[in-house]
Amino acid sequence: MANAKLTAQARDAKGKGAAREARRAGLVPAVIYGENKDPLKLKLNRREIDKLLAYEGSNVIIDLDIEGSSEKNLAMIKEIQYKPIAHVINHVDLIRISMDKKVHISVPLVIINDEGVKKKGGIIQQLVTEVTVECFPDKIPESIELDLADAELGYNYNVGDLKISEDFSLTDEEEEVLVSIVAPKDEVAAAPAEGEEGAEGEEDKKDEE
Repeated sequence: MANAKLTAQARDAKGKGAAREARRAGLVPAVIYGENKDPLKLKLNRREIDKLLAYEGSNVIIDLDIEGSSEKNLAMIKEIQYKPIAHVINHVDLIRISMDKKVHISVPLVIINDEGVKKKGGIIQQLVTEVTVECFPDKIPESIELDLADAELGYNYNVGDLKISEDFSLTDEEEEVLVSIVAPKDEVAAAPAEGEEGAEGEEDKKDEE
């Protein structure tokens, strides 16, 4: 799979005013760091980054072309900050990578084969939407699947329950709960309060007397 292409400009000006001016010009403030090099402030074209995310996703390997620099920059997106409510990209963190070095990155957790649970009236509570993997950049999975074909009501699925390939490993704690299968409420009988049954029994005896 070919790497994505992204162009950038060096960002010299500092402060919120300069960042706002860049955004008005259709640019997104960014920074690239890692590989034992100094962080470099950048400006990305908003249309380019929006298109990249729409068609390639956030875990794509990027050939970053910085205007005025002959240095080759291989990078990945580390974090994207969005404006509240509007959900417009406000800032992007990029990290330099090498193809021969493993990276830690979050990938989506996708539930499959949940029809049986729904037929039983069970409620699927997904507590985690992403898990963290360690692998080489060209082995990053698009997602990790959690198969609920054999799910039982009342069962919790942990990180340790996930099936993974040899291309990557999971770095989250194995005991971390990802999904809970909750039984239908009408099947959960409310236990009588302590002493309640005994009190009713005594009243019945009094009535009989």
